[in-house]
Amino acid sequence: MIKIVNDFFDKKKYEQVMYHIKNNIYFTPRFFDDAKEKTKKYFYGERFNLNSDEALLNTFISQSEKKFNIKIKKVNFDCGIDLRNLDKFEPHVDSVGGAKVNVLVMLDGPIGVNTGTVFYTDNELDIHIGFRPNRAVLFPSDYYHSQHKCELKGIRRYTSTLFVEEYEDLF
Repeated sequence: MIKIVNDFFDKKKYEQVMYHIKNNIYFTPRFFDDAKEKTKKYFYGERFNLNSDEALLNTFISQSEKKFNIKIKKVNFDCGIDLRNLDKFEPHVDSVGGAKVNVLVMLDGPIGVNTGTVFYTDNELDIHIGFRPNRAVLFPSDYYHSQHKCELKGIRRYTSTLFVEEYEDLF
């Protein structure tokens, strides 16, 4: 079950959120959990943990509930805003801390299929979801996925991820 929603925020709220992200929060370098060393090979990107900004976290939670018709009961402490280079495929699952579903919000970056997110079935690239600012994707945390690798150098994108541990469908 993969659900996609465009226009996650209304235009005014999207502009407010992006202003806040680009002007008021600080990112720190992040490496993959299984990194043997802190080198470019294991560099994930830069992250801001949403638990450092309760109002912003609650904005993403309430909008996710509204757009995906769910009630979020618990999110993982590692929810965050990421700023990443799109220089490699790195298939992984996000079953962090017992997460059941992820809400990935594409915030800012170049529009395109080769800048979005891909999903794998039986270790084969299967589903492409193109990047579009203000697009959100809800998917099971145990789905193998990756940012799409872009051949252009220096391409970066902002995304937000909620790792939802407990929720209920409201439909």
